Amino acid sequence: MKKTLLSLVAVVVVLFIGALGYLYFSLNSLVKKAVETVGPTITRTDVRLASARLSPFSGSGSLNGFVIGNPEGFQGPFALKLGNIAVSVDKETLLKDPIVVNSVIIRGPEIALIGTPSGNNLGKLMQNIQSAGSSSKTKEEKPPQEASSKKFVIKEVVISGTKVHLAASALDQKVNQTISIPDIRLQNIGTAGKGISARDVAMQIITPLINAAAKEGINALAKQGLQQLQQQGAKQLGNELNKILPGFRK
Repeated sequence: MKKTLLSLVAVVVVLFIGALGYLYFSLNSLVKKAVETVGPTITRTDVRLASARLSPFSGSGSLNGFVIGNPEGFQGPFALKLGNIAVSVDKETLLKDPIVVNSVIIRGPEIALIGTPSGNNLGKLMQNIQSAGSSSKTKEEKPPQEASSKKFVIKEVVISGTKVHLAASALDQKVNQTISIPDIRLQNIGTAGKGISARDVAMQIITPLINAAAKEGINALAKQGLQQLQQQGAKQLGNELNKILPGFRK
């Protein structure tokens, strides 16, 4: 009888461990799928995530190899490439709404600013994001019973070690240069109400990052004497950023 009970306990333990393992790997694959599905609806470009390692038991994890491609009309392997994203979630809220994220730490992102006399890739990307934001607001106006997606609150976001790669040409002038931009800190995203959607979280993190990269990049172009690119780029970016962040150009 004792041996039978021990065997049953052993089976239960094995099944439990198997279930935990399934939950762990399922969660990671779901996160990867969500990023690669929701991302393109925001940027209208290719979005890839190499891997996700998130633990529902500790609430911590990381995302690696997050890449946003260039918008149509611009050549290059990426517009934005995030190095390592460390995430800390309040595990007590994983099954609640909103889910509370204690911190998002993004280390070593790279941004490519590709300039032409008619505009630049970041301006076009911001235009796509702004368009996605307008679409999102339209969806939010639907009856409450149709809004079933999870909401999020992000207490802190830190973006450090950002590099901006400039590639621009106008007339007979060309610029290929890499510059650094200051760290970015964001706090209390989604705390004004009952949280915000994953789409809006992404927009509120990506927008300031692209904004900072674009402003520094355009200033660098001006120093190189590419006034046509600098003026056109500043106007394009300013218009799109002002739509997303009212008052940006004031």
